[in-house]
Amino acid sequence: MVRYKEISDRHREQLLAARGTIVVSRGNVHHLKDLPGYIAEDAAGNILGMIFYALADEECEIVALNSYRQGAGIGTTLINLVKERLQAGPYKRMWLITTNDNIHAIRFYQKRGFDMKCIHRHAVHEARLVKPSIPLVSDEGIPIQHEIEFEMIL
Repeated sequence: MVRYKEISDRHREQLLAARGTIVVSRGNVHHLKDLPGYIAEDAAGNILGMIFYALADEECEIVALNSYRQGAGIGTTLINLVKERLQAGPYKRMWLITTNDNIHAIRFYQKRGFDMKCIHRHAVHEARLVKPSIPLVSDEGIPIQHEIEFEMIL
């Protein structure tokens, strides 16, 4: 059984220790410790997935989404929790950035109703100035160079 809930401070520390504390997208540095989010956990309290998001004006950026059990619907449910949260406010758009090498994410988001808005060519080079730990090449040998922006109009 999977339980979904808002991220607590205890979970936040555990997640950030495992995945890092900042995300750079479109030149913005997001500090995950400051963002709202949700987690998925099993009955034993093991974290199965997480999502962090940022709200600004009438938009919501999904800053980070990880599912540690592929194919179980965890990522989809986490996105839907954020969408439910947005229905309570004036939000008109949910969007996110992924990189050109992340073929799994590109497929995942399109299957869940996100549309590719644009490609920000060579944006990852700029992001590396802030976060030098971003690799040059993916595990599959794809050069990591561009940010792809996906959106869902709410």
